Amino acid sequence: MTDVERLTGTARQRYSEMDLANLKEMWTADGRAEWAEAALRDELLERGVSEQDLDVIARSRAEIAANAPPSARTTLWNYGVVGRILTLAGMFAWFFIGHAFGASDKVGVAGALVVVGTYVYVLSRRTQKQKEHSTATSTIFAMNWQLTEAWFLLIAIGIVAIAIFVG
Repeated sequence: MTDVERLTGTARQRYSEMDLANLKEMWTADGRAEWAEAALRDELLERGVSEQDLDVIARSRAEIAANAPPSARTTLWNYGVVGRILTLAGMFAWFFIGHAFGASDKVGVAGALVVVGTYVYVLSRRTQKQKEHSTATSTIFAMNWQLTEAWFLLIAIGIVAIAIFVG
């Protein structure tokens, strides 16, 4: 028995234990290996779903994915926590590398302002997109908290920039 046959058999067994609604939902998502796709298709056909219905859904997967709500976990973790860490690292790197090459404080602060401003823009758009879909209240609170912190950071750097450029 080849690896593909073994994997397909394991997938078929797992699919046979799932209910039809979950299998249909899985069929709308893309990104499975060919053997997993074939096993899922076989299981759905065996349960009476027509081949034409499966083909229609398979052709519209890109549209389904485009209209799917964004992952709240991705928004909170990747855009919030990791994004903030990378933004702060980028801001300090820009500032200290600029100083290492003899750039003035104005160049460092302007660069930091651009880095943080870009992050705030990306986070604002993602948070807005997330709010268009139903999400738990605690998740919305956490997203708004992250966004508020990002805006305060941008405002603080903006104030420093004004003080340096004017003063």
